[in-house]
Amino acid sequence: MALVTIIDEQNNKYTFKRYNGYPFNIETIGNVGDQLDKIAHRNIREDDVLVCVFPKSGTHWLYNTVMMLRSRSLKYHGTPTMMEFQEFNKIEEMESPRTFGSHLRFRFLPEQMKLGKGKVVTIVRNPKDLVVSFYHMLQKLGDVGYDGTFEGFLKVFVSEECFMGNGSWFSWINDMENWNGANSLCLSYNDFKQNTFENVVKLAKFLEVDQDEDFLRSVTESIQFDNLKKSHTLATPADDRWSGICDDGRLPIYRKGQTGEWKKMFTVAQSEEFDKLFKEKVAQFGLKIDVSFD
Repeated sequence: MALVTIIDEQNNKYTFKRYNGYPFNIETIGNVGDQLDKIAHRNIREDDVLVCVFPKSGTHWLYNTVMMLRSRSLKYHGTPTMMEFQEFNKIEEMESPRTFGSHLRFRFLPEQMKLGKGKVVTIVRNPKDLVVSFYHMLQKLGDVGYDGTFEGFLKVFVSEECFMGNGSWFSWINDMENWNGANSLCLSYNDFKQNTFENVVKLAKFLEVDQDEDFLRSVTESIQFDNLKKSHTLATPADDRWSGICDDGRLPIYRKGQTGEWKKMFTVAQSEEFDKLFKEKVAQFGLKIDVSFD
Protein backbone atom coordinates (compact mmCIF):
# COMPACT_ATOMS: atom_id res chain seq x y z
CA MET A 1 0.00 0.00 0.00
CA ALA A 2 1.38 3.41 -0.99
CA LEU A 3 2.00 5.83 1.85
CA VAL A 4 0.71 9.40 1.79
CA THR A 5 3.36 11.98 2.64
CA ILE A 6 2.58 15.65 3.28
CA ILE A 7 5.33 18.24 3.74
CA ASP A 8 4.08 21.67 4.80
CA GLU A 9 5.62 25.11 4.25
CA GLN A 10 7.69 24.77 7.47
CA ASN A 11 9.11 21.44 6.20
CA ASN A 12 7.18 19.37 8.75
CA LYS A 13 6.77 15.87 7.33
CA TYR A 14 3.63 13.81 7.94
CA THR A 15 3.22 10.26 6.64
CA PHE A 16 0.25 7.91 6.94
CA LYS A 17 -1.79 5.23 5.19
CA ARG A 18 -5.09 6.27 3.63
CA TYR A 19 -7.98 3.87 3.18
CA ASN A 20 -11.49 4.85 2.03
CA GLY A 21 -10.70 8.48 2.81
CA TYR A 22 -9.55 7.81 6.38
CA PRO A 23 -5.96 8.24 7.63
CA PHE A 24 -4.30 5.36 9.48
CA ASN A 25 -1.07 4.98 11.40
CA ILE A 26 1.68 3.55 9.19
CA GLU A 27 2.06 0.72 11.73
CA THR A 28 -1.44 -0.56 10.85
CA ILE A 29 -1.10 -4.10 9.49
CA GLY A 30 -1.00 -4.63 5.72
CA ASN A 31 -3.16 -2.67 3.30
CA VAL A 32 -5.51 -1.58 6.13
CA GLY A 33 -8.62 -2.81 4.30
CA ASP A 34 -7.93 -6.48 4.97
CA GLN A 35 -7.17 -5.79 8.63
CA LEU A 36 -10.35 -3.74 9.07
CA ASP A 37 -12.37 -6.52 7.48
CA LYS A 38 -10.88 -9.05 9.91
CA ILE A 39 -11.66 -6.74 12.82
CA ALA A 40 -15.23 -6.10 11.69
CA HIS A 41 -16.02 -9.80 11.28
CA ARG A 42 -14.00 -11.27 14.12
CA ASN A 43 -15.74 -13.62 16.53
CA ILE A 44 -16.35 -11.93 19.86
CA ARG A 45 -16.79 -13.94 23.04
CA GLU A 46 -19.32 -12.89 25.66
CA ASP A 47 -16.55 -12.22 28.20
CA ASP A 48 -14.27 -10.25 25.86
CA VAL A 49 -13.26 -6.75 26.95
CA LEU A 50 -11.89 -4.22 24.49
CA VAL A 51 -9.94 -1.22 25.78
CA CYS A 52 -10.54 1.32 23.00
CA VAL A 53 -8.82 4.64 23.67
CA PHE A 54 -7.60 7.62 21.62
CA PRO A 55 -3.77 7.44 21.75
CA LYS A 56 -2.04 8.96 24.81
CA SER A 57 -5.30 9.26 26.72
CA GLY A 58 -4.48 6.61 29.34
CA THR A 59 -4.57 3.36 27.36
CA HIS A 60 -2.00 1.49 29.48
CA TRP A 61 -3.35 2.92 32.72
CA LEU A 62 -6.86 1.70 31.93
CA TYR A 63 -5.69 -1.61 30.44
CA ASN A 64 -3.62 -2.56 33.47
CA THR A 65 -6.46 -1.59 35.81
CA VAL A 66 -8.83 -3.83 33.84
CA MET A 67 -6.32 -6.68 33.83
CA MET A 68 -5.71 -6.49 37.59
CA LEU A 69 -9.44 -6.54 38.25
CA ARG A 70 -10.15 -9.39 35.84
CA SER A 71 -7.14 -11.51 36.85
CA ARG A 72 -7.74 -10.85 40.55
CA SER A 73 -4.06 -10.05 41.00
CA LEU A 74 -1.80 -7.01 41.19
CA LYS A 75 0.52 -8.21 38.42
CA TYR A 76 1.58 -5.63 35.82
CA HIS A 77 0.41 -6.74 32.37
CA GLY A 78 2.36 -4.38 30.12
CA THR A 79 1.08 -3.35 26.69
CA PRO A 80 -2.26 -4.59 25.32
CA THR A 81 -2.42 -6.52 22.08
CA MET A 82 -3.82 -3.92 19.65
CA MET A 83 -6.20 -5.20 16.98
CA GLU A 84 -4.95 -2.95 14.19
CA PHE A 85 -1.22 -3.32 14.89
CA GLN A 86 -0.77 -7.05 15.48
CA GLU A 87 -1.59 -10.26 13.69
CA PHE A 88 -4.88 -11.86 14.66
CA ASN A 89 -3.48 -15.10 15.96
CA LYS A 90 -2.21 -13.22 19.04
CA ILE A 91 -5.81 -12.51 20.03
CA GLU A 92 -7.36 -15.72 18.73
CA GLU A 93 -4.94 -17.77 20.82
CA MET A 94 -5.76 -15.94 24.05
CA GLU A 95 -7.58 -17.90 26.68
CA SER A 96 -10.82 -16.45 28.03
CA PRO A 97 -11.45 -14.02 29.50
CA ARG A 98 -9.66 -12.00 26.81
CA THR A 99 -8.73 -8.32 27.11
CA PHE A 100 -7.27 -6.55 24.08
CA GLY A 101 -6.96 -3.00 22.79
CA SER A 102 -7.43 -0.57 19.92
CA HIS A 103 -7.01 3.09 19.03
CA LEU A 104 -9.46 2.85 16.12
CA ARG A 105 -12.55 4.97 15.83
CA PHE A 106 -15.60 3.15 17.16
CA ARG A 107 -17.05 2.80 13.66
CA PHE A 108 -14.28 0.28 12.85
CA LEU A 109 -14.84 -1.96 15.87
CA PRO A 110 -16.14 -5.55 15.60
CA GLU A 111 -19.72 -5.82 14.37
CA GLN A 112 -20.63 -8.22 17.18
CA MET A 113 -19.56 -5.62 19.74
CA LYS A 114 -21.79 -3.06 18.05
CA LEU A 115 -24.63 -5.52 18.65
CA GLY A 116 -23.82 -5.71 22.35
CA LYS A 117 -21.51 -8.72 22.64
CA GLY A 118 -18.55 -8.27 24.97
CA LYS A 119 -17.68 -5.00 26.70
CA VAL A 120 -15.89 -1.82 25.61
CA VAL A 121 -14.12 0.53 28.02
CA THR A 122 -12.57 3.88 27.17
CA ILE A 123 -11.13 6.95 28.86
CA VAL A 124 -11.12 10.58 27.69
CA ARG A 125 -8.29 13.02 28.35
CA ASN A 126 -7.92 16.76 27.86
CA PRO A 127 -6.85 16.94 24.17
CA LYS A 128 -4.30 19.65 25.01
CA ASP A 129 -2.52 17.30 27.40
CA LEU A 130 -2.69 14.30 25.10
CA VAL A 131 -1.33 16.13 22.04
CA VAL A 132 1.66 17.28 24.12
CA SER A 133 2.17 13.75 25.44
CA PHE A 134 1.89 12.28 21.94
CA TYR A 135 4.38 14.76 20.48
CA HIS A 136 6.96 13.93 23.18
CA MET A 137 6.47 10.21 22.56
CA LEU A 138 7.05 10.65 18.84
CA GLN A 139 10.36 12.36 19.57
CA LYS A 140 11.57 9.13 21.23
CA LEU A 141 10.53 6.83 18.39
CA GLY A 142 11.82 6.16 14.90
CA ASP A 143 9.94 7.15 11.76
CA VAL A 144 6.35 6.52 12.84
CA GLY A 145 4.62 9.18 10.80
CA TYR A 146 5.69 12.66 11.89
CA ASP A 147 8.91 14.61 11.81
CA GLY A 148 8.67 18.27 12.68
CA THR A 149 7.77 20.94 15.20
CA PHE A 150 5.05 20.97 17.83
CA GLU A 151 3.32 23.77 15.93
CA GLY A 152 3.12 21.59 12.84
CA PHE A 153 1.97 18.56 14.83
CA LEU A 154 -0.79 20.60 16.45
CA LYS A 155 -2.13 21.54 13.02
CA VAL A 156 -2.20 17.88 12.01
CA PHE A 157 -3.88 16.88 15.27
CA VAL A 158 -6.93 19.09 14.78
CA SER A 159 -7.33 18.12 11.11
CA GLU A 160 -9.20 15.19 9.58
CA GLU A 161 -5.83 13.90 8.32
CA CYS A 162 -4.92 12.98 11.91
CA PHE A 163 -3.83 9.33 11.74
CA MET A 164 -3.98 8.96 15.55
CA GLY A 165 -7.76 8.77 15.48
CA ASN A 166 -8.56 8.06 11.81
CA GLY A 167 -9.57 11.71 11.69
CA SER A 168 -9.52 14.46 14.29
CA TRP A 169 -9.92 13.90 18.04
CA PHE A 170 -13.35 15.52 17.69
CA SER A 171 -14.45 12.94 15.12
CA TRP A 172 -13.14 10.13 17.33
CA ILE A 173 -15.11 11.45 20.32
CA ASN A 174 -18.19 11.85 18.14
CA ASP A 175 -17.99 8.18 17.15
CA MET A 176 -17.58 7.19 20.80
CA GLU A 177 -20.55 9.24 21.93
CA ASN A 178 -22.71 7.83 19.14
CA TRP A 179 -21.93 4.24 20.18
CA ASN A 180 -24.72 4.37 22.79
CA GLY A 181 -24.18 0.78 23.83
CA ALA A 182 -25.07 -0.61 27.24
CA ASN A 183 -21.89 -2.66 26.82
CA SER A 184 -19.61 0.41 27.01
CA LEU A 185 -18.17 2.56 29.79
CA CYS A 186 -16.40 5.91 29.37
CA LEU A 187 -14.20 7.31 32.13
CA SER A 188 -12.61 10.73 32.53
CA TYR A 189 -8.80 10.88 32.78
CA ASN A 190 -8.91 13.86 35.16
CA ASP A 191 -11.55 12.26 37.38
CA PHE A 192 -9.70 8.94 37.35
CA LYS A 193 -6.59 10.74 38.54
CA GLN A 194 -8.37 12.75 41.24
CA ASN A 195 -10.76 10.03 42.42
CA THR A 196 -8.94 6.82 41.56
CA PHE A 197 -10.58 4.49 44.05
CA GLU A 198 -14.10 5.57 43.10
CA ASN A 199 -13.30 4.92 39.44
CA VAL A 200 -11.77 1.53 40.21
CA VAL A 201 -15.03 0.63 41.98
CA LYS A 202 -17.06 1.86 39.00
CA LEU A 203 -14.92 -0.14 36.60
CA ALA A 204 -15.15 -3.28 38.75
CA LYS A 205 -18.94 -3.05 38.79
CA PHE A 206 -19.09 -2.58 35.02
CA LEU A 207 -16.82 -5.57 34.49
CA GLU A 208 -18.93 -7.56 36.95
CA VAL A 209 -15.87 -8.30 39.03
CA ASP A 210 -16.64 -9.16 42.62
CA GLN A 211 -13.89 -7.95 44.93
CA ASP A 212 -13.69 -6.74 48.49
CA GLU A 213 -12.70 -3.19 49.35
CA ASP A 214 -9.18 -4.14 50.48
CA PHE A 215 -8.37 -5.62 47.07
CA LEU A 216 -9.81 -2.62 45.20
CA ARG A 217 -7.71 -0.29 47.35
CA SER A 218 -4.66 -2.41 46.56
CA VAL A 219 -5.42 -2.06 42.84
CA THR A 220 -5.77 1.69 43.36
CA GLU A 221 -2.28 1.83 44.85
CA SER A 222 -0.76 -0.43 42.19
CA ILE A 223 -2.00 1.72 39.30
CA GLN A 224 -0.54 4.96 40.60
CA PHE A 225 1.53 6.46 37.78
CA ASP A 226 4.97 6.05 39.38
CA ASN A 227 4.26 2.39 40.17
CA LEU A 228 3.12 1.64 36.61
CA LYS A 229 6.10 3.48 35.12
CA LYS A 230 8.53 1.52 37.29
CA SER A 231 6.81 -1.78 36.44
CA HIS A 232 6.89 -0.97 32.72
CA THR A 233 10.63 -0.36 32.91
CA LEU A 234 11.40 -3.47 34.93
CA ALA A 235 8.77 -6.00 33.89
CA THR A 236 7.93 -5.36 30.23
CA PRO A 237 9.93 -7.61 27.91
CA ALA A 238 11.22 -6.40 24.55
CA ASP A 239 8.73 -7.02 21.75
CA ASP A 240 9.89 -7.73 18.19
CA ARG A 241 6.75 -5.96 16.96
CA TRP A 242 8.15 -2.61 18.11
CA SER A 243 11.89 -3.21 17.68
CA GLY A 244 11.95 -1.19 14.47
CA ILE A 245 10.69 2.01 16.08
CA CYS A 246 12.25 1.94 19.55
CA ASP A 247 15.73 0.87 20.61
CA ASP A 248 14.84 -1.86 23.09
CA GLY A 249 11.52 -3.01 21.63
CA ARG A 250 9.77 -1.49 24.64
CA LEU A 251 7.43 1.39 23.82
CA PRO A 252 8.17 4.63 25.77
CA ILE A 253 4.64 4.74 27.18
CA TYR A 254 5.01 6.57 30.47
CA ARG A 255 6.25 10.14 30.67
CA LYS A 256 4.67 12.27 33.42
CA GLY A 257 0.98 11.36 33.48
CA GLN A 258 0.09 14.80 34.78
CA THR A 259 -2.85 17.06 33.99
CA GLY A 260 -2.22 20.61 32.85
CA GLU A 261 1.16 19.83 31.26
CA TRP A 262 -0.06 21.56 28.10
CA LYS A 263 0.51 24.90 29.83
CA LYS A 264 4.26 24.35 29.55
CA MET A 265 4.09 23.67 25.80
CA PHE A 266 1.30 25.75 24.26
CA THR A 267 1.90 29.40 23.54
CA VAL A 268 -0.86 31.81 24.56
CA ALA A 269 -1.83 32.17 20.89
CA GLN A 270 -1.93 28.39 20.35
CA SER A 271 -4.06 27.91 23.46
CA GLU A 272 -6.55 30.59 22.48
CA GLU A 273 -6.81 29.28 18.92
CA PHE A 274 -7.31 25.73 20.18
CA ASP A 275 -10.01 26.81 22.67
CA LYS A 276 -11.88 28.61 19.91
CA LEU A 277 -11.67 25.60 17.62
CA PHE A 278 -12.70 23.28 20.46
CA LYS A 279 -15.92 25.20 21.07
CA GLU A 280 -16.67 25.32 17.34
CA LYS A 281 -16.16 21.56 16.94
CA VAL A 282 -18.19 20.71 20.04
CA ALA A 283 -21.06 22.72 18.59
CA GLN A 284 -20.57 21.32 15.06
CA PHE A 285 -20.66 17.68 16.18
CA GLY A 286 -23.11 18.21 19.00
CA LEU A 287 -20.65 16.66 21.44
CA LYS A 288 -21.79 16.10 25.01
CA ILE A 289 -18.27 16.13 26.39
CA ASP A 290 -17.50 18.72 29.07
CA VAL A 291 -15.65 21.66 27.50
CA SER A 292 -13.79 22.30 30.77
CA PHE A 293 -10.97 19.87 31.57
CA ASP A 294 -9.02 21.72 34.26
